[in-house]
Amino acid sequence: MKNIAFFGGGNIAQAVIEGLIISGFKKNNIFYNDRNPLNQKKLKKLKIKNLNKNSSKIDLFVIAVKPKDAINAYKKILNDYKNPKIISFVAGIKSSKYKKINKEIEFLRAMPNTSSKFGHGVTGVFNSTFSNVNLKKVIYLLNKLGTVIEFKKESEIDAFTGIVGSGPAYFYQILKSFEKKLLKLCSQDKKLVKDIMATLIKGIGASIENGVDLDNLIKMVASKKGTTEAGLNSFKSNNINKILEEGLSAAVKRSKEISNEF
Repeated sequence: MKNIAFFGGGNIAQAVIEGLIISGFKKNNIFYNDRNPLNQKKLKKLKIKNLNKNSSKIDLFVIAVKPKDAINAYKKILNDYKNPKIISFVAGIKSSKYKKINKEIEFLRAMPNTSSKFGHGVTGVFNSTFSNVNLKKVIYLLNKLGTVIEFKKESEIDAFTGIVGSGPAYFYQILKSFEKKLLKLCSQDKKLVKDIMATLIKGIGASIENGVDLDNLIKMVASKKGTTEAGLNSFKSNNINKILEEGLSAAVKRSKEISNEF
């Protein structure tokens, strides 16, 4: 799939575009359609071309707009291009709503997260009508952004959206507490604090990749009557796990609600 066009150029589209470029995908083969001046400015800075009638043949379209604009974007692609292959990055809106308009088009849903920008993304995929040959091409493309998970049930990608698609923001929220304490400790040196947090997260990632389960990783850090145990006991007494689980459940619930709103 040589040429890709993004309908919508917001944060997730930009993250995927930058991830593709880092992986070696040519900028000349990426196009966008977005009316937002700020998004246009950012994409032009990346030297991504605006999609127009003179653009090259598009092999793959990506819908990356807000849910309220998704169906209109889909209709515009169908109206302007013959037999397009379409991926939707839009949360919540089910394949059936697109297929109701045209069930002959090759269509699938995918949900990447913003870490795709650095080649460390996780993308969930639910195939609706893509052929096996073209599905393999899409998976190959998305693998350039990190890890790809294929789902057999569409309900699973809705859950994935709330848990992993939104996942980076949850970790950033937790890191704000670390940042606050570290800034005080490091005399408000923001660069040093960023380096510390980035190194901390890289170390955690390496530990998980090593294959040790989370409970054992916790035990490796915590010692009896030590500082770690004191912090963990405070988390437990405040039901931090329950709070986090409720947050994840709320995100999944919202993903399901969106499909009934548009």
